[in-house]
Amino acid sequence: MTEFNNQTYESTTNTLVAWTVILLGFVAGIAFILLFGQVEARNEDLDIVYEWSGKIIAIGIGIITNALLFGYLLLKISSLLKYHERKFERS
Repeated sequence: MTEFNNQTYESTTNTLVAWTVILLGFVAGIAFILLFGQVEARNEDLDIVYEWSGKIIAIGIGIITNALLFGYLLLKISSLLKYHERKFERS
């Protein structure tokens, strides 16, 4: 029988989770802006016009920023895990 030495490390899994969080947060922020960013308003002639809402765009950018910061934190944790895994393998 052939033995396979395919070990899944915690750092690899954590890196995958971090990039997934970053990607999903970016997609969610863009989708939020595109879906809810335009609001109805009236102009001088009382016609209904669509305008981009600054508050909704700021919230969407906040969603993206939050995902980037949390993903970055997970990537840093992954880096520490990788360091300790390599240190453990050497000893």
